[in-house]
Amino acid sequence: MTTPQVSEEDIVRQLATEIRLLEGSVNALQTRLEFVRAAISEVTVAHDTVTGLKQLESGDPVLVPVGAGAYVRMSIADSKNLMMSIGAGAAMEKNVETSVEDLKSRLQDLEKARTSIEQQLQQTVSRYQQDRDALEDIMEKREAGVKKTS
Repeated sequence: MTTPQVSEEDIVRQLATEIRLLEGSVNALQTRLEFVRAAISEVTVAHDTVTGLKQLESGDPVLVPVGAGAYVRMSIADSKNLMMSIGAGAAMEKNVETSVEDLKSRLQDLEKARTSIEQQLQQTVSRYQQDRDALEDIMEKREAGVKKTS
């Protein structure tokens, strides 16, 4: 049984379609990577801040950021416990040590996600470049063929 010949035009269309799909994938992966990097930054700040609570005592003065570079002077009411989000808009009181460990675990999970997304992005960009190179080769050969017949 013979296989039908694939025309050069079909290959060009297939490569162009795949390139467009890969561009979309690259954009989506970059967006996910930015989100994960922002989450890593946020969790790192929280981890460092909660770790710093270990050195404070009840009644110690602190500056609490309220946004846009503004801070409020406050005093630590309880240096041993804090409120931690548990998801779905709910929070519960946890001791500092448990909170540090929870944040460390979140950070490790986010780092794994970042590594995975970076690998996917690298593979996708590599495939995208291969397809672009293949398409450029075909177009150059076409152009050279047109010049020969002119």
